[in-house]
Amino acid sequence: MKRTLIALSLTAALLCTLGGWACAAGEKDLRPSAQAEGYIPGDVPAESTAMDAMVPPINALVLCMLEQDLVYNESSDVFLWNSLYYMISLYGQMDTRAELTDDTLILPSETVRDYAAALFTNYAGLPALPAHLRDRVSYDADQDCYRLARGDAGLSETRVDRADKLPGGLLQVSGALIALEDEGELCRFQAILSANNSMFGYSVSGLEIL
Repeated sequence: MKRTLIALSLTAALLCTLGGWACAAGEKDLRPSAQAEGYIPGDVPAESTAMDAMVPPINALVLCMLEQDLVYNESSDVFLWNSLYYMISLYGQMDTRAELTDDTLILPSETVRDYAAALFTNYAGLPALPAHLRDRVSYDADQDCYRLARGDAGLSETRVDRADKLPGGLLQVSGALIALEDEGELCRFQAILSANNSMFGYSVSGLEIL
């Protein structure tokens, strides 16, 4: 319950900060497609609410993959930490467990693990920090926390415009990374989400830049 409340608080903060993907998407229908296998109108959980909570991990992955020229690979420690760095640097300060200084964000390892579990369905624990990230992220073993510089979301926004229910508790979502300056699409993406009992309610099982 505590983690659910934290996720809802994070979602509320994100919506206040970015305006929310649901509002930004205009009049597009974000409900699962009627053509999706097994879809019965009125018999599906509130995917729009789930998508609100999943915007941070999806956005972190899209930015990481686009800017670092990486592909989604949950078996790669380097990819895990790169995408996790985007996630915690952009959204960690919105978490009620975070401690902020003028230029530093301090997160308990519990928070970092919660975010990693949203990025990767088969997440099984935090590996050691890659060498190239140690100048930006450090681990304090005495306090069991991570310290890093606070990030900036920049002038783009991730918007989800379609969610289709798949068998096995999966959702296929698609959307775009939008440049706020001119509303142009920087890229489109498609992701598979798996329902679970984690903080965010879902985790990413795969994501592809189209």
